[in-house]
Amino acid sequence: MKQLSPRQVHLDFHTSEYIPGVGSNFDPEAFAKTVKEASISSVTVFARCCHGWLYYPSKKFPELVHPHLEYKNLLVDQVRALHKVGVNAPVYITVQWDRHCAATHPEWLIRKKDGSHEGHPLTEPGFDQSLCVNTGYWDFLKEQTIEVCELLGDELDGLFFDMVGIRPCLCASCRAEMKELGIDATDDEAVRDFAKSVMDRFKKNMTELVRQYNKDCTIFYNAGHVGPCTKNSVDSYTHFELESLPSGLWGYLHFPVTARYARKLGKDCMGMTGKFHTEWGDFHSLKNLAALEFECFRMLSLGFASSIGDQLEPNGALNPATYRLIGKVYSQFAEREEWARPSTPVVEAAVVTSESPRAELKIPDSIMGAAQMLDELAIQFDIIDPEMDLDGYKLIILPDDLVVSDDFQERLEKFVAKGGKVIACAKGGQNKDGKYPTCFGARSTGPRDIYPNFLIAEGKLAEGLEPENEYVIYMQGEALESTDAEPILWARDPYFKFDRDVFCSHRYAPSAKGEVYPAVLRKDGVILFEHPIFQQYRKNAPFWCKKLISNAIDLLLGERIVRHDGPSTMTISVLDQPEKSRTNLHILSYVPVRKSATIDIIEERTVLRNVTVKVSIPRKFTEARLVPENIPLEIKNGAVTIPEINGYAIVELK
Repeated sequence: MKQLSPRQVHLDFHTSEYIPGVGSNFDPEAFAKTVKEASISSVTVFARCCHGWLYYPSKKFPELVHPHLEYKNLLVDQVRALHKVGVNAPVYITVQWDRHCAATHPEWLIRKKDGSHEGHPLTEPGFDQSLCVNTGYWDFLKEQTIEVCELLGDELDGLFFDMVGIRPCLCASCRAEMKELGIDATDDEAVRDFAKSVMDRFKKNMTELVRQYNKDCTIFYNAGHVGPCTKNSVDSYTHFELESLPSGLWGYLHFPVTARYARKLGKDCMGMTGKFHTEWGDFHSLKNLAALEFECFRMLSLGFASSIGDQLEPNGALNPATYRLIGKVYSQFAEREEWARPSTPVVEAAVVTSESPRAELKIPDSIMGAAQMLDELAIQFDIIDPEMDLDGYKLIILPDDLVVSDDFQERLEKFVAKGGKVIACAKGGQNKDGKYPTCFGARSTGPRDIYPNFLIAEGKLAEGLEPENEYVIYMQGEALESTDAEPILWARDPYFKFDRDVFCSHRYAPSAKGEVYPAVLRKDGVILFEHPIFQQYRKNAPFWCKKLISNAIDLLLGERIVRHDGPSTMTISVLDQPEKSRTNLHILSYVPVRKSATIDIIEERTVLRNVTVKVSIPRKFTEARLVPENIPLEIKNGAVTIPEINGYAIVELK
C-alpha cells in the first residue's frame, strides 16, 4: 500500500472578490520556511475556491482569475517554493460549490422537487448553492482540471476535489436521463440511487481524465465523510482523507468511527482536523494545544497520517502563531510516526454497521453508541459493512437496527459453526421478515408492547452490578422467545405503559414486581439482547449497559487483547509491525469537556500514573519499552505498568 505524506496541512483559500490585495504579501521563501519549520510534509494549495476564483494565470478562463489577485502566479509559486524544501503540494479544486458558477449558470444548479436550488438563496451570504455534475458544468470541470494538470505537469503531486457528495437532483439533465432509464422521478429513494450513480460515474470519469495527464498524482474526492457510501467508487481514489473537525459538525466520535471503517477499504488513510477553535473560516482563532495534540495523535494511534486545516489570509502570508502551534504538535508526531506507519491494526471484534451506502454523514446511533462503549472497554475492533468478510474476527457485534440479507445470515451461520462468537441486540441480525438466524436459537414476536423494562441483576451476565437490583432500559425492545437458547438474564415490566391518562410520577411507572421473562438469551457462542443496548448507550450512557456488554464479551471470549486498570477515558489502540518484530500500544489520555453550549473543549492533558496494561497477542513478547523515550518496562505475567502517561504514551512490545 502506497503511504501518504504523514504530516499535512489543508490550506483553505476561499477569498471574496470584495477583498483587495490578494497575495500581495506572499513571499515564496518565507512561506516555505514557515511550513518546513513546523515539521509539515505536505500542504494542499488552491487552484479554484468556492467563491469560484482561480489563483493562477488561466488562459482558458481568464475571466475567473480572482479580480484582485496581485501575485499572479500564486498557485505555481506556492508549489515550487514547497518543492524546494521537500514538501508536497497537492492542489485543491472545488466541485459542487462555486458561487460564481451558481450565479452565472443557474442551469447548472442542483434542483429540488419544487424547482428551487440547494443551499442559501443567491441574495444571502454563502457559496453552498450546489452544482450538478450531470450538466454542462462537467465540461467546465474537465477543462479547468486539464488546465491545472498542464500548468503543473510533473510538479503536480495530487488533486483534492472538494464537495463531491450524493445530492439528489431534479434538474433538466437529471430528469431526462432518469426518464431514459425508466426511473420514476417522484420516487425519492430511486432518485437518491440515481444521484449516487451520477457521483460514482463522475469520480470514475474524472480519475480517468487526470490519468491521461498524470499517472502518479494522488486523487481524492471529499464529501466530508468516508463510509459505505464510498465503497463502490473506491477505485477512483488513491487514498482517503477523513474530514472530521471535532469542534465543527462532526464531534469527537465521528473520526474513530469512520476510521475503523475506512481502513478496511484497502487504501492508506489520513485524518483531517483544523487549527480553528470552531471550524472552517474561523480565521483569527487557535485551537488549544492539548486539543490539537489529541486530534492528531488519535489519527496516529489508528495508523493514519494527519492533516490540519488552516485558512491562508487573503494577503498570502501565513500566520506565524498558527504554525508555531502546528509545529509543536507535528514535531511530536514526527518522533512517533515510525511506531504507527505503516502498521496493521490488531483486532478481536467487528461491529457490522447499518449505515446506508446511499448517504453521507448518516451514522446510526447504534454504531456511535457501540463505538463509544467498546473504546471505553479497550476492545480492539473494526467497523465493517454486511458485505465484508467475517473471517479473522473472534467476535461479531450486530447492533440494534441491523437488518441483514439472507446471504449474510448464511455467512453468519458458517462463522458460528466454525467457533465464531456473536453479540446481537434488538433487531440486530434479523432478516427483512423479522427472523433471526437459526444459530440464535430465538425468535421475535415483535416489539415489546410495554416499556421501559427492568433487568434483574442475577447471574454471570450481571456480575459487578448490585445483586438482585432492577436496572431500567428506557428504550423499546423486541419480545423474545427461545427456540433452543438459554435465558441468562431476566426482566420485568412496569405496572403500565406511561401515557397522558395513565401515569405515575415524572417519567415512567416502576416495576410491578410481577412475572419475569427472558431479556437476554444465549445459545453456545451467540448472546442476544432483547433491547437496543447501543442506542441506549448513545442516548444517555447507562453504566449498566456497558457492564452487561463487557460481561457478555468475557463470557464469549474469556481473553481480550487488552485489559487495563486506567479510567474509561483512556483509549488504547494496538498496531502490529511484523517486519520490525514489534507490536505497539498507543495510549491516549485526554478528556473533552462540554464547557460551552456547542462544542467540547480540551484544555490540558490528563496525566495518569502507574497504569497496568495486560496484553494477549499471538506472538510472545520479551521486551517492553516506552518510545520514543526508550524507557524499559518490566513485564510480569504478560502485563506492563506504565509509570506515567502524559497525554500520549506508546509502549513497544518486542
